[in-house]
Amino acid sequence: MKKIYAVLVATLMTCSLVTAQEMYDSFDDVRTVTYGLNIPFPQQMNNGIGGMEWPGWHGTLLQYAVNPGPNDVNDSPSCAEYTRNPSETYDVILIDSGELGDLAPYLAGEKTMTMDVYAPVPGITVQISLQNAELAESNGYPGGRHSEYQAITTTGGEWETLEFTLTGQPWTDGANAGWWPDAPTANVDCDEMVLLFNPGVNVSETYYFDNLMGAERAEAPCEAYNEADFVLMDADCDNDGFVIEYTDGRMSIFPDPALDQDDKCLEYARNGGAPDDVVVGNFAQALNIPVGETTTLYFDFWDPAAPSTVLFSIQDDFGLELILGEFVTTTSLQWETFSLDLAPIQGAPNATDFVILIEPGQELAETFYIDNLIVETLVNVEEQSSIDLEIYPNPTTGLVNIKASEQLERYDVYNSMGSLVASDLIMQTQMQIDLSYLSTGLYTVHVTSDAGVSEQKTLFIQP
Repeated sequence: MKKIYAVLVATLMTCSLVTAQEMYDSFDDVRTVTYGLNIPFPQQMNNGIGGMEWPGWHGTLLQYAVNPGPNDVNDSPSCAEYTRNPSETYDVILIDSGELGDLAPYLAGEKTMTMDVYAPVPGITVQISLQNAELAESNGYPGGRHSEYQAITTTGGEWETLEFTLTGQPWTDGANAGWWPDAPTANVDCDEMVLLFNPGVNVSETYYFDNLMGAERAEAPCEAYNEADFVLMDADCDNDGFVIEYTDGRMSIFPDPALDQDDKCLEYARNGGAPDDVVVGNFAQALNIPVGETTTLYFDFWDPAAPSTVLFSIQDDFGLELILGEFVTTTSLQWETFSLDLAPIQGAPNATDFVILIEPGQELAETFYIDNLIVETLVNVEEQSSIDLEIYPNPTTGLVNIKASEQLERYDVYNSMGSLVASDLIMQTQMQIDLSYLSTGLYTVHVTSDAGVSEQKTLFIQP
């Protein structure tokens, strides 16, 4: 018997650019920036535990906070919470945006940046600065600063969308020769955003922000989709199948602890005062575990000091536990992959929520890392030869060519939730189909020959 791998899919995020601005962070599905400084891992361990100040922001930043007041402006479950440090007049949050494209349209006011903000009172200034990170760090203000933009809150105790307008261009003043190598390159030499709430004031206030839309990056910050696997979460870009709603500790997107600053993962700093510190969330869609097939949940875990116990519970939307996986790490300071057989919940229509506990029952202040949550179905089929299936172009805007080495009988197209969205007979070795009516996203094209041989390919439909 030959085994062909199909995957139980979840909705995957696409990192597409929009005309005037690009989504940096929704704190739910789109997480394409990191906060603070990307410093070597030995110095980044245990950040945020017990309110420790973290290099790159002055106050207390929670990246997965519960929405304090959903409304028509912002009804998403998660957002960022920031409590200012009252001893800092200019309390900043550094945001690693990656290399930005040409900023000339933002200087001209042809394009603007926006962000949803929940402030305690109206009249609070919120500022965004764009800068060159290396020059800013080595020269001090206004070194490396390219341009500053501000907005002012008009309400308190509810969400509003702020639109930022240009208020200053530090690089154009007479001091720029000492810290900006070539003024003509300034508009294309920025790679960092600085966010300030109530700049110039010493105050202890808590703000919430969400749906940060910044200037377009020079290149897409991550792959638009994962060609190898359908994933619920891989932290680099594909996160919308895995929504975190509540944590006792501090969870954030952070550089891979294996010293690879280009890859990201979920960093979790446990709350040392909570013996049963939990991470609670939901899947974007209920897991659809097919009956009669072998379906497995996989996730990667990085433990600073093994052994540690990790519990992964899948529950229904009433909190009833459907299946519990218990794992024990065996290696320290390395990634380890765990797997959970989902056979007990085959056919269950309501596997919607999850709970993760690390070292339950212990008041432990430690930092752990999670990545690559995948749910995969293994389908057993008759031994068969390949039909050399080709599907192109991929990605596509809609028109797709299907070609094989044998006479084909039919094709079936499934969306990322496993639902059939297109199907027809072929009765030839190749044909072109139009899928332009389908939404942007990841699909599986399953083709069967008239001899009963089946193959499938992943297809990404882009805007």
